[in-house]
Amino acid sequence: MLGALSAGELVLALAHAEPGSRWTASASAVTATAASGDGWTLSGVKEPVPQGARADRLVVSAALPDGGTGLFLVDPDASGVGRDGYATHDGGRAARISLDSTPAEPLGEAGVDLTPTIAAVRDIARVMACNEAIGAMEVALDATTSYLTSRKQFGVTLNTFQALNFRAADMYVSLELAKSVTLWATMVIAAGKPEAMAEAASRAALQVSRAGRHIGQEAIQLHGGIGMTAEYSIGSYTSRLTALDHLLGDGDHHLRRLSATVGDHEEVDPLP
Repeated sequence: MLGALSAGELVLALAHAEPGSRWTASASAVTATAASGDGWTLSGVKEPVPQGARADRLVVSAALPDGGTGLFLVDPDASGVGRDGYATHDGGRAARISLDSTPAEPLGEAGVDLTPTIAAVRDIARVMACNEAIGAMEVALDATTSYLTSRKQFGVTLNTFQALNFRAADMYVSLELAKSVTLWATMVIAAGKPEAMAEAASRAALQVSRAGRHIGQEAIQLHGGIGMTAEYSIGSYTSRLTALDHLLGDGDHHLRRLSATVGDHEEVDPLP
């Protein structure tokens, strides 16, 4: 499986999100049942499953009989699998995956709780999504400043108007703050300490969420009417930023996650 995956001959999709769930590392809507011999079956629903409509294999998280969450490999063409694909707002493809006593192969040792592993991988994925978002914000800012220095109104370029320059400068500040936090979070991920990774991922996700919304909306506003058209690139970048924000927990989710640990920190008097 790994050989075909690394060669680009196989597409995997992670089926972890469940209807009504809020970006947790555990699974409950899909349950795993030990079948005869070493076999397992899965039943339940996963949605949304990014790229699930085109995946050759599905990696499905499921609640284990003795508690915890396991990971299983599922063939989308196996018996009991329902796959309903649909387009997402950023132009991608997702799917609703329904399982009914579907045969599945456990990844790793059967019956072992992999919730900590799932949580750690999701934190890594959050930081990687933040890095992608930084790239999208950089392009959006570059496109906006280029537009302001070339588009003319009342016989002068738009950057002649001081208020528009201030708004572009605020976009730059948001980008640099998000870039700094994301770079720090990436270095924390490289250190590989789970608790530190979780906090760094939430801090980066919160900052990038706020910055992405600010930069995306300002880019559209500063482009004027053309920024509202579906064919123009700014709308596509803003749409992608929105999708990345909601993929692994939006800013409000990570704000709640961080605020839950406020009581764990001592107060600091800046003026002793």
